[in-house]
Amino acid sequence: MPRPNGSIRRDLLARMVVPLLLIMLLGGASAYGLARYFSQIVLDQWLHDSAISLAHRVKWEDGRATVDLPEGAREILEWDMMDRIYYEVVSGRGERVVANASLPMPPSGSSLGEAPLYYDGRVGEAPVRVLAVAVKVPDEKPLIVKVAETKRKRDALASRVLWISIGLSLLLAAISAAAIWYAIGRGMASMENAVRRVRSMHAAAPLTPINADRTLPVEVLPLVQEINDLMRDLSRAHRLNQRFIADAAHQLRTPLATLRVQLDFALRETDPARHLRAINDAIGVLTRMGRMLHQLLTLAKADESEPRADIPDAVVDLDVIAREEVERRLDDAVDAGIDLGYAGSGRSVPIQGVEELVREAVANLVDNALRYAGGGARVTVGVDADAPEVYVDDDGPGIPAVERVKVTQRFYRIAGTTADGCGLGLAIASEIAQRHGGRLALEEGGAEKGLRARLVFPASAAGRKQDRRAGRRTATGESMPDTTADVSAGGMSA
Repeated sequence: MPRPNGSIRRDLLARMVVPLLLIMLLGGASAYGLARYFSQIVLDQWLHDSAISLAHRVKWEDGRATVDLPEGAREILEWDMMDRIYYEVVSGRGERVVANASLPMPPSGSSLGEAPLYYDGRVGEAPVRVLAVAVKVPDEKPLIVKVAETKRKRDALASRVLWISIGLSLLLAAISAAAIWYAIGRGMASMENAVRRVRSMHAAAPLTPINADRTLPVEVLPLVQEINDLMRDLSRAHRLNQRFIADAAHQLRTPLATLRVQLDFALRETDPARHLRAINDAIGVLTRMGRMLHQLLTLAKADESEPRADIPDAVVDLDVIAREEVERRLDDAVDAGIDLGYAGSGRSVPIQGVEELVREAVANLVDNALRYAGGGARVTVGVDADAPEVYVDDDGPGIPAVERVKVTQRFYRIAGTTADGCGLGLAIASEIAQRHGGRLALEEGGAEKGLRARLVFPASAAGRKQDRRAGRRTATGESMPDTTADVSAGGMSA
């Protein structure tokens, strides 16, 4: 048993895990960005509160700005467990009023008004977050109040949020992968149920189609339908093979026994004349067996051919086939003392079908007529372009009306028939006609005796075009070709 190429479950999981991880990472990055953004807002608000508190302590005395900042208030302003707090108040004339560090000025191009301005800078080597706000004073330019803090708390908070986001993303990815694995497994369980059902059905009844009920997932139905089509084709081929084997075994048993008897007799016979007669009898048995095998194979081929809807678009000319079959059997008709003739349509009679099978059907009707009509009979093979059809007409003993349906069954022979045959000729012709969407009709002969066997086929597209052209020629007053040949009627019996 070949090693499987892969697992659908693993393939689905692999295809879903990568997008899932990307989605989780994107979600973690978004959560990290949002957390950092809102933490920045909270810490910036603390800077703003500190700057406003410091601005409220600015006093104006004798034209000079002072800051009332007691030692306790200074300690509260500068106290922080993780970061250093810096502040600086500069007058409108550029004089430093109070400060514990020299803070960077706002970036060039930025305008400082009553609204606070946030920007990043450095105090020495330490990166800081700075807030600057302008405070109006009487008859002077506004004071600039700046408050800054280092970024250790911000970086620690961002790092903690980042690791928490990564951990949550990985945890969610693992939980999602487990959920997907479970969901895929539950989904695959329905397919496994279908496999077990097929296995049990195959054990109970081989080549039985799968019952496509509601328990099967929709995605599996096309595969089940294709398998069912294959099962039906295999079942049909199996039945045809069994029927062929059964027919062959049934029909060849007697000729083989007869052949063995004839050969044994020839081996024991010392008289040359009787020995030669036994050999000729054995050759006759072999000839009949060969014909029987040919008919069985033809019947099997007709069974295996597709129905009318799927027959190839090959065009077959009934007129040519009928004429050639008459020419091929002229010598046999002379030897049997039968007057064999042909009544053609005078023009092409195209049908859609398989030429080999149509030719075999016509050949079987002609052979049947020559075999059963008897010496002195008249057999006429004709073609009717209007139907279209090919017929074989005879004036022999004919077939009783009650027997005409039975003689198209395989291996059926009318009681009392002495002529050589195995009862397959008409069955083959009927089967081939049905496969081409037509029919075999058995009627009373034209002279109110004998039999007329008609193979009627559907008209092909080429034949309909030809009929329309012929109709137009008739409408214009042109003469139509003569469709009757100078032939004699013949006779046929089943």
